[in-house]
Amino acid sequence: MRQLSLFDDDNGALAGVMPAIRAAMNRAAGADAEGRKRLVDRINALATNAGVRLTQGNTKTISKDLLDKWLSPSDREHTPSLLAVVVFCKATGDPAPLRAALKVLGLDVMTAEDKRQRDYGRACLEEKAVRKRKKMLEENI
Repeated sequence: MRQLSLFDDDNGALAGVMPAIRAAMNRAAGADAEGRKRLVDRINALATNAGVRLTQGNTKTISKDLLDKWLSPSDREHTPSLLAVVVFCKATGDPAPLRAALKVLGLDVMTAEDKRQRDYGRACLEEKAVRKRKKMLEENI
């Protein structure tokens, strides 16, 4: 039987997921009240165009008050759904809230620039391997 460690407990990380998501959403939304109103309009437009609901009630759109509740660190009753977080990220163009959620799993969001750099790095490694193979073949000739 393996003895459990007090330091290997991930429950603390799980408990901090929603506050981290809210904080990232809050930063992405900005502090300007007019900007947040426009953000609500963008979120509602995206949700309507996609035919998705962001709330569980009868309403099909969100209000600025609900957005403020989602972003409030002290509000535990109004938690945005995963779909709402995704729509929020699309509306703001900022993947930080998803990054906060994935961090607990040891994952991260890859941007288009990250993909280009990854592909370039792979190409460099493949080129190096091909040169090495070519050199080995030349030595055997």
